[in-house]
Amino acid sequence: MTLNTTLASCGRPRRNWGMARINAFVTPPYSVLFSVACAGEAGVPNGEAELVLALLVGGMPSFLTAHRVPEEAVDDLVVSLQQGDPRVAVVGTWVESQSEVPGQMERTPAAFISLVCADGRHITVARVLGEESGSSPDLLARHVIRQIARGVQVPDVAGR
Repeated sequence: MTLNTTLASCGRPRRNWGMARINAFVTPPYSVLFSVACAGEAGVPNGEAELVLALLVGGMPSFLTAHRVPEEAVDDLVVSLQQGDPRVAVVGTWVESQSEVPGQMERTPAAFISLVCADGRHITVARVLGEESGSSPDLLARHVIRQIARGVQVPDVAGR
């Protein structure tokens, strides 16, 4: 299966406010399996619920993740996931992280992974940090989305 991703620009046309334009790399829809653990089950604290998600990539469950949410948000999330197969969106950006020098921060590339439900709801489910501070966030995002399309688990793509 070849990966056909769409490059989407988030937000309105860029204005000169010093903010970088953010690109999202988006896959075709994938089927998703999910279950919900409510407060008191499997160590979930009161007032929260845990949404466990798995994409079906090539017919096989892949990309397993647990997403903790406020208990009152679960019903809306389940409705969104039942509206149709979601797409995966990966956004590359810079994040601040601890440097090797105590007290100093450095920029590290990161890829944020979201499910985009058929009704438009975005569920951010994971973050992958790059190992090299000099690499490009967009290159990391492209790498992550290719790996997801191949069925690689998110922990296995971390640090690329």
